[in-house]
Amino acid sequence: MSKGFLKIAEELYELGKKSKGEKREFAFRSAISRAYYGVLWYIRDFYKLKGTDLHGMSRAILEKKGLTDLKQELIWLGKARNQADYEKNPSIDFDEGTTRYYIYIAKKIIKGLKE
Repeated sequence: MSKGFLKIAEELYELGKKSKGEKREFAFRSAISRAYYGVLWYIRDFYKLKGTDLHGMSRAILEKKGLTDLKQELIWLGKARNQADYEKNPSIDFDEGTTRYYIYIAKKIIKGLKE
């Protein structure tokens, strides 16, 4: 299921590259959000997590496993996701480069868990 989120993130990224105005921004915002949830669901499935605080549990398990770099990247990705989902005037630009970067971070976290 987590691969589905990342695939949608990549499709939204491609849509954003072809779009203009609000549609472009909304596609990039949604891509970042889906990339974040792709990571969370991957961690949930990988570590067989159960419970309602998937965000906190994911960070805690990365910390416990000594994967502090991945934990920090998850935190950054989560902050970007919060801005993408909730902020009308975000402190980051939702453009092609930013979106590509956060999708890369999501893939990097998942790859790091597999190693």
